Formats: sequence, structure tokens, C-alpha cells
Amino acid sequence: MQNAVAIPGVEGKVRVSPLGLEIRGEVSFAEWRRLAPKIGSAVRSCAFVVGDWLVYGEERFGAQLLLPGIDPGPSRAISREQYDAARAATGIDPAILANYAYVARNVLREIRREALSWEHHRAVAKLEEPDQARWLDVAAKEDLTSRRLRASITAGRVVPIETLGAPADPGIPNHIVPINRLAAWWGQVSEGDWLQRRTVDQLEAMLRDFAPVEAILAQIRLVIQHSGERNIALSDDSLENQVENRS
Repeated sequence: MQNAVAIPGVEGKVRVSPLGLEIRGEVSFAEWRRLAPKIGSAVRSCAFVVGDWLVYGEERFGAQLLLPGIDPGPSRAISREQYDAARAATGIDPAILANYAYVARNVLREIRREALSWEHHRAVAKLEEPDQARWLDVAAKEDLTSRRLRASITAGRVVPIETLGAPADPGIPNHIVPINRLAAWWGQVSEGDWLQRRTVDQLEAMLRDFAPVEAILAQIRLVIQHSGERNIALSDDSLENQVENRS
């Protein structure tokens, strides 16, 4: 088959093509087992390889044609047209390419851990560099799945594996999860001089982003206030009834 590549150690028996694994003849159990680390390594590295390729083009050829026929314009960010061209060149969906580029751009090569999956690195991509290294070390040491790593980052601590089960009542919206995420995010960004390094425009934009939260809090306070007024009115009515009964 065209574009098929032989795998070292089992040449003549196993080849890899765009359509999958091609096995010819008999493969022993030992040979079949030796394929596992090769396949795993290829899968883990693929996303980083593609992401690094995209980011290199973004940084190196920002003022040139990133891909044939596509003008990147004044911005160095990869545009939708560039991702479409990359899809034509690689055969990979633009949304997947965007994820690969995002992680490659935000998680530097020296921080990456070979023993962890790309999904682990995707989980820490939003963090500052020191926190990325710390959480990847924790994930490797504690043998965390990528799902448990994401939950631990949100909680700000390593969460027990038992807490990853389905919620007790999934039919009722739970406000705790987004609040925990917001609190974890604020705990990360408010450390040091992060706030002091923001511009006034950035801070005002943050205030606008938090306006819905202020509206939610105001509505909750209003309900509490009305509940208190109703309780007072009910108490007054009860007292009046007691006085009338005594009379």
C-alpha cells in the first residue's frame, strides 16, 4: 500500500498506513507486545508534533505565507483560513489543529512530561508556567488520570478518586462546580502582582465579565430580603392571633 511505513523490529510483517495497521503473515506474541510502546509513543507525540509545527509557522512566518495561497495578514495568530489550509495539507480537522496549537503554544517543551498524555498537558495549558510544572509533577507522582487532574486543578488540591463518580442528583443544576472553578481561578491569578500588572482597560473588562455574577448575587439578596419580610409579617399575624384568642 502506498504511504505505508514499516515498523522497526517487525519489518516485513507490520506496516503503518493512513488506514491503520497492516499485518502480514504471522506475528508472535512477543512481537505483538513490543508494538505497544511504539504505538503509544506515536499517539502521545502526534498531537505535540502537529502543534509544534503550527506554532513554528505562526512565529517564524508571521509576515509571510504560512501555507500556500494564504496571507496571514498583520496578526501572528493562526486564522481560520490558515487552519483550513492546514487541514487540506494534513487531513486533520481545523478544530483539532486549533487544540494542538493551543497546547503546544502554552505548554513549553521543557515542561512537558513524557510519561503523561497530551490530555494531561491540555488540562494545565491555562495555568501559569510554575503551576503547570507543579501539577504535571503531581499527576505523574500520584498517577492521576487526565480527568482527575482537571478536577484537582479546579479544587486546588488532589481530589479523591471516589469524588469523580456521577453526581447524586444530576437532574438538578449544581452551583458548586462553577463556583469552585471560579474560586480556583481567582486563587491562581490573584497571587503575586498579577492584578497590579493588568491595565485599567483589562480590569474594566473583568468587571464587565463579572457583571452577571453581581446580578445573580443581587437577585439572591432580594429573595432573602423578601423572605425575611414575609417571616416578620407572619410572626406579627401569629402574635395578633394569640392576643385575640386570649381576649
